[in-house]
Parts: sequence; structure tokens; C-alpha cells
Amino acid sequence: MRRFETTSLFMGLTLALAMAAQAGEWTTLFNGKNLDGWSKKGGEATYAVEKGCLVGTTKPNTPNTFLCPDRQFGDFELTFEVKCDAKLNSGVQIRSLCSEDMVPAALQGKDREKMLKRTKGGSLSGPQVEIAANGNAAGVYFEGVGGWLLQPNKDLTQTVYKTDGWNRYRVVAEGTSIKVWINDTKITDGDDERSKCTKGFLGFQVHGVGGRTEPLKVRWRNIKIKEL
Repeated sequence: MRRFETTSLFMGLTLALAMAAQAGEWTTLFNGKNLDGWSKKGGEATYAVEKGCLVGTTKPNTPNTFLCPDRQFGDFELTFEVKCDAKLNSGVQIRSLCSEDMVPAALQGKDREKMLKRTKGGSLSGPQVEIAANGNAAGVYFEGVGGWLLQPNKDLTQTVYKTDGWNRYRVVAEGTSIKVWINDTKITDGDDERSKCTKGFLGFQVHGVGGRTEPLKVRWRNIKIKEL
């Protein structure tokens, strides 16, 4: 009996360690070659692969557009590099939703009404980590509903965000906690108590530009995620 119990305990520990190792592994989301395993939601901006980068390009008179890995994520650490035209506002959605049946039951009142309206058309709604040259970078916005979930730190952001070069982002979402670093400097650290989003899609955004015909671009590379 003791031998059986010892063997069972050993197998259980081995399985637990294997599962923990799997959960802590880094996964490359963008292969640098094509958009297999990704889907577009929202507007009609375009996405392409250029020199190993994911490139989003604006299109006139279309709403915000998002390119999403087909898999959903809950608690995770996400890293990527991004280079965004200074005239363009962009961002990366986390734990975001695209259909009415995904809206959390805990979300109530006007926030719920707005999210239901936004997701009815298949576009994304949820927390968005901002990418922008105006000081809002690393703030977390409630896309599709409105308002900040975590306020931007304009003074700090403007000292580390490169308006004409590549910026390295690190995003850690665990429970209600969201932390964001830019170029190894922590910018945002707080709790999202409002959106009630605990799991959903990532969405790499090309912001709408109204009737502007000049094409603006945002580029991403080295997109990796580790589930926590």
C-alpha cells in the first residue's frame, strides 16, 4: 500500500510540475511570415506582414479595427515591440470581448449597455493598453465604453516613450491587477475594478482616422505571451 501511495504521489507531483512548466512557457504569437491564426474585428483598416513585422495601416471613414489572435487569454504576461506614427493613436486590447453573450454578468448599468451595443456588431470592447505619442501611452482605456480604467502618467511616459522609434512594452495582467512597462520603466500599476473582464481576446488596434486619406501606420514585432 505504501509503495502504491508513494508512486501515486510521485506521479501527481510530476503532473503538477509539468502543468506549471507549461503554464509558464513563452509563446510567440506572431510568426513574422503570415497572419495564420489571426482574425480581424471591427473596422476595415488593413494588416500585412512587412519585413517580419505586423503592419497596420489606416483607412478613411472606418471605425477602430483590431487584429486578434484566435485564442483567448486570462492571466498573462505579454511583451511586444511597437513603432507607431506619431500622428496615429493605437493600442493593444487585453481580455476583450466581441459578442453580447461574452459580456460579464457582473458588469451593470450604463457600462453594460455600452458594451452590449459595441459587441453587438462584432467589434471589441474591454481594457486597452494605449500606444500614443501624446502622453497617454501605457494608460488603460475602456474601449467601447469610455473612460480610463487606469489613468495615464503623462509626465513619466513622455520621458521614456520614443515618438520616432521602437518601444518595448511589457503587460502583466493577473486578477484585477494590470501593470504596464515601456522600455523597462514601469508606467502603470493598478487594479481594474470596473470592466469585470477576466478573459478574452488580445486586439492589435489601428485607430479610426475619420476622413483622413493620408495612410498612417503602426508596426509590431516580437509579440510573445506567457500564461500565469
